[in-house]
Amino acid sequence: MVFQDCICFQLGRITRKVTRYYRDKISTFGLTHGQFFMLIAIFEDESLLPSQLAKKTALDRPTTTGLLDRLERDGWIKRQPDSDDRRALRIHLSPKAEKNRYSILSIFEEINSQFVNRYTRKEWKLFQSFLNRLE
Repeated sequence: MVFQDCICFQLGRITRKVTRYYRDKISTFGLTHGQFFMLIAIFEDESLLPSQLAKKTALDRPTTTGLLDRLERDGWIKRQPDSDDRRALRIHLSPKAEKNRYSILSIFEEINSQFVNRYTRKEWKLFQSFLNRLE
């Protein structure tokens, strides 16, 4: 096997390329790649606990906490006490996030579509099955 055939090398190269596409578009919002995808996850399911967001995004809890800390510091989210358990904090969108929701989701849809649309529906399902098998 040669270096270029290494799966880690190939996946890493593709990940860096896709990340650049996002980075160029999201820089105007002052978001990092990780913050952007955490925000997308919150748009999809608001009011989750940080532990639920960690599971949803497949990130460890310390990484999730760091992303949430920065999103809160920059005014994108609010942590609010859970109505059933005051020790727990649920993650909610701020007015800033709501104001920019459409623009951010448009970036997500646009770039994701650029890559997904390179495949037929059947190819995409097969590709997803390959990724799931790798995981």
